Amino acid sequence: MNIKILLLYFIFSVSINNISAQDPHEKAVRFIVFGDSQFANPSEFERMIYEAELLAPDFVIQVGDLIQGYTHDRDKLRSEWRRFKNQISLLTAEYYPVPGNHDIVTAEAEEIYSEVWGKEKLLYSFDYGNVHCIVLNSWNGNEDDRITEWQRVWLREDLLNLVDAEKKSIFVFLHSPLWKYPETHEGRKDWELVHKILKDYNVKLVAGGHTHEYVWENRDGIDYLVINSAGVSRINERVGEFSSFLNITVQPSGDVKYAVIKAGSILPLDTVTPEERSFANRYKIKERTIQISDWKENEELSTVITVPIENSLIEDQLFYLDWKIPFGADLQIDPKSLWLTIPSKQKSEVKFDFKSKSAPSPNLMPQLNVSSEKNFRSGFVSRDLEEKLQQRNIDETSSIALETKVNFTGVFRLYIPPIARVNRLKGEIKIDGKIDEAAWSDAGMIDEIGTHDSVNAEVKTSLKFLYDKNHLYISAWMEEPDINNFTATAGGEIPLTWNDDDIEFFFDTEKSQSDYIRLFQNAAGTRFNSLQRWVENKYFKSKYVSDIFIGENFWSIEMQIPWRDIGVTESPQQGSEWSFNIGRHRPKAKVKELTWAGGLYNPQKYGILRFE
Repeated sequence: MNIKILLLYFIFSVSINNISAQDPHEKAVRFIVFGDSQFANPSEFERMIYEAELLAPDFVIQVGDLIQGYTHDRDKLRSEWRRFKNQISLLTAEYYPVPGNHDIVTAEAEEIYSEVWGKEKLLYSFDYGNVHCIVLNSWNGNEDDRITEWQRVWLREDLLNLVDAEKKSIFVFLHSPLWKYPETHEGRKDWELVHKILKDYNVKLVAGGHTHEYVWENRDGIDYLVINSAGVSRINERVGEFSSFLNITVQPSGDVKYAVIKAGSILPLDTVTPEERSFANRYKIKERTIQISDWKENEELSTVITVPIENSLIEDQLFYLDWKIPFGADLQIDPKSLWLTIPSKQKSEVKFDFKSKSAPSPNLMPQLNVSSEKNFRSGFVSRDLEEKLQQRNIDETSSIALETKVNFTGVFRLYIPPIARVNRLKGEIKIDGKIDEAAWSDAGMIDEIGTHDSVNAEVKTSLKFLYDKNHLYISAWMEEPDINNFTATAGGEIPLTWNDDDIEFFFDTEKSQSDYIRLFQNAAGTRFNSLQRWVENKYFKSKYVSDIFIGENFWSIEMQIPWRDIGVTESPQQGSEWSFNIGRHRPKAKVKELTWAGGLYNPQKYGILRFE
């Protein structure tokens, strides 16, 4: 037994040693490619360096224009290189430069580049595992934007001397994207000859920079890429104007995966603490809908919209209000934008004049963007690095932003709500589910509910509303062709009636657009009553009286609801309005959920219950 245990221990130990000493040829190679930086946006570039470090690459390569350069002043050049070395000091992986025009355009610049990186880093190649990288020099001496014959000879020899070339994934780097130049340009003619050499080998990618853009193409199975890292401040992805770096993974099989990572996309694990989240949440702007009932498409519009803006902070807050009017909408808003300072814990109502000779369709309604700003810890780097970064001595003051200005924006959208009227009860109602009392003939009525995406509801649903001093009365008649096959199985402490054939009512009596009370009942009379979903102890026992009637092709319900079940203490006054919604579920039907006004759990889009 002891011999067996020793043997197993020996085998296990050998296995562990073999894993730890794994040949780089037998594991994936991961490396990162940066585009131009040249101090155009130092803060962004340094953050990208840190993001690259978080990915733990095997090595990093940058396709030129690393400094500002373009000077004969050797001391200035040395100073810029010290600054650049400080910028990339967060990298623990090996760094490989590609010479660009900003780096070596003058004789003095090439001299200092060679002093900093070594003369061999003007034109070179290197291997890592199953990856072979070639660095060409498109700005050698007086050969601007050229790869002349002597470099092509060097390239052929490098590829001919490559051991196990068929097993290598080859990547080529240079600064100027000569393949994009006009056909008459000498550099483009050079590149056509280079391309003829490359296409005979297992070249995966050719990457360049210089033009401060992101552009990809493929020629003869070779990917060509122009990449920019921090050499441009413009942001327009569809025209290739954005800052990024390229993460490349080469599997032992030779398969290559590319991931283009936009600047600012990677964060450390400890970027936000509970305390920071709680503090920042106070500055979020609560979005609302602005209900406008007199908007009628293609008719003249002249109205005043009142928008409530609240400052719940313990400090004064500056807001910027700006209406976004869709293209093609014939609409004038005055004022279209304004700055507004609201004192602590105060609310302001802002009025806007709306005018239109022909009101546009609801899908061309404007929206109001309400924004404010606040400085916060950026969270771009880990906390253990922040103190070190604060102590760094860079020639220029730019570095990774440890504090950033955060913009909080809330969108206020116009909304035409459906309206249900609640008339006063005249007469008596017997709660038996039959809806046959004469008093119902005077009720406010909804004669249809459907789907929020305009799909055919398949069945009819009609509702009526009445009220008196003590109660709200609701009746619902629901067509059901297969009445003997409906579902009504909910039960237990929390009966999930929405999985059954049921009817549901949502009451937001304060028009808060966030808080509501739910009264649900399935076709067997099982009830579900609750406050909004995020409230503790949200379930409660309702006291309303109800009854259900099952007909040949329908089921119906009558409800007598005391005001306290809806969270109010007394009967609403004439003219009062609540936000309100209705839902109906039919689990065995094609259309399983019907609603009256938007989504059931989107109280910003509820309809109006108006008491007459």
